[in-house]
Amino acid sequence: MVRTGCRRLRLSVGVCLVCAALQGGTAHAQDYGKPLDMPVLQSSSNFGKLRSTRFHSGVDFRTGGVEGKRVLAVEDGQIYRIGVKPYGYGNVVYVAHPDGNISVYGHLSKFTPEVEAYVRSERYRQQRNDIDLFPEAGRFPVKRGEVIGLSGNSGNSFGPHLHFEIREGASQRTVNPIARGYYRVKDDLPPRIFGVSYYLVDTLMGVPVHTLAGRAAAIGGSGARYTLEAPMVLPGRGYFCVETMDRKNDVSGSMATYRIVLSVDGQTRLEYLMDGFTFGENHFAKVLSDYVLNGTTSNDVFRLAVLNEGAMPFYPRAVGRGLIDPASGIDEVRIEVEDDSGNTAVLTFPVTYDPSAAAATVSIPTDAEAVDFRRHYSRTTDGLKVTIPAGALYESLFYEQEKLSGRPAVTVGKGTHILSDFYAVHDASVPLQAPVTLSFRADVPEELRERVVIARLTDKGRLAAAPAKYADGAVTGRASLFGIWCAAADTVNPTVTPSFRSGTDMSGERRIGFRISDDFSGVASYSATVDGEWVMLEHDTVHGMLYHYFDDEVCGTGRRHEVELRVTDGAGNTAVYRGSYYR
Repeated sequence: MVRTGCRRLRLSVGVCLVCAALQGGTAHAQDYGKPLDMPVLQSSSNFGKLRSTRFHSGVDFRTGGVEGKRVLAVEDGQIYRIGVKPYGYGNVVYVAHPDGNISVYGHLSKFTPEVEAYVRSERYRQQRNDIDLFPEAGRFPVKRGEVIGLSGNSGNSFGPHLHFEIREGASQRTVNPIARGYYRVKDDLPPRIFGVSYYLVDTLMGVPVHTLAGRAAAIGGSGARYTLEAPMVLPGRGYFCVETMDRKNDVSGSMATYRIVLSVDGQTRLEYLMDGFTFGENHFAKVLSDYVLNGTTSNDVFRLAVLNEGAMPFYPRAVGRGLIDPASGIDEVRIEVEDDSGNTAVLTFPVTYDPSAAAATVSIPTDAEAVDFRRHYSRTTDGLKVTIPAGALYESLFYEQEKLSGRPAVTVGKGTHILSDFYAVHDASVPLQAPVTLSFRADVPEELRERVVIARLTDKGRLAAAPAKYADGAVTGRASLFGIWCAAADTVNPTVTPSFRSGTDMSGERRIGFRISDDFSGVASYSATVDGEWVMLEHDTVHGMLYHYFDDEVCGTGRRHEVELRVTDGAGNTAVYRGSYYR
């Protein structure tokens, strides 16, 4: 089954100006061209794949492990946005089409010569290494099948490939191009279902409590039909989680789940649908999945329930938030999993109700406090004040924080100063929807006050820093994760190691490179000059390299050049390299 039918939407003002100038026909479902000039397109990750704290927003296409494949416009349109970033999509082109959609092409190695010249001119004019550009309407029209760049490995890319998206122009909502019918792929393989878990849900002092009550493996699979070895015993009101994965022909690895329908005795209780999302909704991946189990498997573990009473995307149907009450008398549960090509797998199993099978009584820690996710909350414990804004939590919880009795096992680099005790700030496995504020009372020497950070203890026993400020005897910063935290200072400069020897003749080379790193607060900014003039740098964040590609028009040739590179970390420490080369 392949879905068809494009949605026509009025574009936002910025995009509308572009599309108003376009001439030609409207693209229809199943009518977009190939984004890569390759005989066969093979994806390595599809739309909506769970990636820890987010969903994958497009389709990744393999390029045979090499860069430089021709990237093609999938339909007539105009380039309305161009980005050069060290992270994310790297070098990226956005094309607006007459049907109101936008196509996105990320991780490029090169733009077309005309676009390269425009980007170069703007980067020099603004003296920016990373840049977001919106060229005027009519400047870069493109035709279907026209080359708009070359594939690459820029940005957060761990191997050459093309990241491709289709977005609705008005909302910038990225959509599933296979489910929408813009493309057909070879896919006659149904998803696989591995098992289910059941969680009891109770409410204590207005706080929902989730208790694992049972887990069972799915058996069968013949004809994509599954069951359980025995009826599942449900001790009380709760919800199911399902572990699943999708497959596609000629593609290795786990693909994303498109749709899940939970039915009880023939009545639909909940539907999950990965048809599209805005980037403001991406963070819901942290709670749509079972965030504890999801880290233990390469498959996807979906929570078949809405966590709280608020609005949640991705659930077009949710009766009673998807919660099950076995005491009302139910016999059979059916979970249908569908991929974006219409292939389905079904798990059907009987259930029984036995309240005596309930887990042990849930106890509330003596120092825990009930926190309503809809309200502002703050708490001070032995020198640490934690402030949780309204809406920072996904649901209400029993919140805990305490000062640790001693310093945990931690690897601290030279020049890292621990300025406070360590504190356990709730549970690191519980996700946050927005940052919380941590304020540590600390007697900070004056020479360290401009170098303070807050630092979280990682699973590897190292410290990961977040920006902070010192004022009125406290180090204050924002944390996006619960866990073990302290206040610290970073006084070590980043490291800069050139890949060439100063004074070398570089006449036969295309570029000079520098390996840069910072082992605590991270590289925050960098800038370079040649003979006192600002020059562009390309940042390969995956390999920790900065490159300057020689620009003879700016720097000239046939002489010695003086180069200066400044790299600053998140605490304000700056390393300066000065050297020379001949060209």
